[in-house]
Amino acid sequence: METRICQNCKKDFVIEPEDFAFYKKMDVPPPTWCPECRLIRRILAYGKRTLYKRKCDLCGEVKFSMYSQDNPIKVYCNTCWWSDKWDAAEYARDYDFSRPFFEQYRELLLEVPWMMMGRHEPTMINSEYSNCATNLRNCYLVFFADYVEDSSYCDTIHHAKDCIDCYMTQQSENCYEGVNLVKCYQAKYCIDCEDSFNISFSKDLVGCSNCFGCVNLRKKQYCIFNEQYSKEEYEKKVKEFDVGSFSSSQNLIAQITDYSASFPVRFSHGRHNTASSGDYVSNSKNAINVYNCENLEDCKNCFIIYMSPSKDCHDYSFYGENANLFYECLKSGGGSTNLKFSNGCFPGCRNLTLCNYCIDSHDLFACIGLRGNKSFSIFNKQYSEDEYKKLAQKILEQMNTLPYTDKVGREYRYGEFFPPELSPFSYNDTVAQEYFPLKRESAQTQGYNWTEQETKTHIPTLKVTDIPDNIMDVDDTIINEVIECSHRQQDCNESCTTAFRITKKEPDFYRTQHLPIPRLCSNCRHYSRLAKRGPLKLWHRRCMKEGCSNEFETSYSSDRPEVVYCESCYQREVV
Repeated sequence: METRICQNCKKDFVIEPEDFAFYKKMDVPPPTWCPECRLIRRILAYGKRTLYKRKCDLCGEVKFSMYSQDNPIKVYCNTCWWSDKWDAAEYARDYDFSRPFFEQYRELLLEVPWMMMGRHEPTMINSEYSNCATNLRNCYLVFFADYVEDSSYCDTIHHAKDCIDCYMTQQSENCYEGVNLVKCYQAKYCIDCEDSFNISFSKDLVGCSNCFGCVNLRKKQYCIFNEQYSKEEYEKKVKEFDVGSFSSSQNLIAQITDYSASFPVRFSHGRHNTASSGDYVSNSKNAINVYNCENLEDCKNCFIIYMSPSKDCHDYSFYGENANLFYECLKSGGGSTNLKFSNGCFPGCRNLTLCNYCIDSHDLFACIGLRGNKSFSIFNKQYSEDEYKKLAQKILEQMNTLPYTDKVGREYRYGEFFPPELSPFSYNDTVAQEYFPLKRESAQTQGYNWTEQETKTHIPTLKVTDIPDNIMDVDDTIINEVIECSHRQQDCNESCTTAFRITKKEPDFYRTQHLPIPRLCSNCRHYSRLAKRGPLKLWHRRCMKEGCSNEFETSYSSDRPEVVYCESCYQREVV
């Protein structure tokens, strides 16, 4: 075991003996950045929610893009990018040993075309405003999703239908304002619920139906604030809450927040794990410090690996699906193996190092955009296998003797993911801003790019204070209004759009589900849901049940108000 000082944040971090064994297996040096800084640096290369209109640099058609028109990279619409009209090998170049590696890589990055959107176009039907998704139908502003229909304003959602304003939702239908829902139907304002039907304003329910304002229940029905009622009594009392009223719904949210504080919480979310740590983890073995992951084995420092299984991966984010031997990778997978410091490479890739968006290829070093079984290439230039191996080794040695230094003085030798300043995104346009939010000054001080939000020219025609309190008093003309976001006059750091519209389908959904019209724009609503999940870090704590000495790693820090129990004590408390 060795303690080092992070080159970025200057804090101590520990490299365990098993980490050194993994680095030896991957033939990479130990990291110089701590796990959290490595994660931030990696997800700085992932933008998904900010969309711009941009002209395709090949066909000239204006479409929605992750990259603004001012972004200096070359961008092709997805149809053109996947076409045979160009070949990334046309941008091949020789390596210059008199200059640092990343200085030259930046030049290649600016010339090889990037895809406008991270979406599989043939599977996207009537869902042009969605990104980082596949197999969507009739979706609007849905991100990081697959197999979703008739849904809006959702993020990290899979196999779902008729959902609005949901985050971390799977195999669910007719849900609204949910966080971490699995196999739920008609769940409204619920958190951490599974296999439940017709539940509202509830937290941590499993196998329940017809429950309102309940916490920590198992296989219960017709309960209100955990009190049992008959079917007739339940239906009568629920009507009295008038959930179609905005003021009533806000009062109920505050009430359930206070009520749930008196119940213990489990130290982590997940199940069926062995020798694992993290949060929102399931069916994993020897998975350490992982979040939003399932079916991992011998993995560490992973985030949102949901397409299972994956094995022997460290510092890996987004995707999965039989990923094997990955280190410091992002959005790569699909049966690929032995990938290092690479982004957007799939399917069936193998032996890739420092590559971006290389598809179905093998044995590539520092390449961008190569597709169709390309091999033994460096800076997109083809070599014989022997020439490739010799040149790649020579470049690795040069990277260590002539390191790249970024604008705040951080050095990059071989063994690091791409420097933040090489990311085609600004910090506030990436996933990093969602999970590690910064203000402009702080981001720029740390050497991250920042894009000032475009001045919003929307002129609201309806203030939130003028929206009828009850959904039954709202007529269909509201779809013609430009509604002022409640955060409009605030110093909001949540990518606030300042104003928003209601789509044609929303009024009927709200009326059918007895839900009030929202008062925040979709971005501000998304950030409010993010705040309801734990951070991507762990603290060592002891079970707070009197008489229990069990210890664990948990995302609940000691200064939080929750009463945190170990697994066995928690299971004895739920009913």
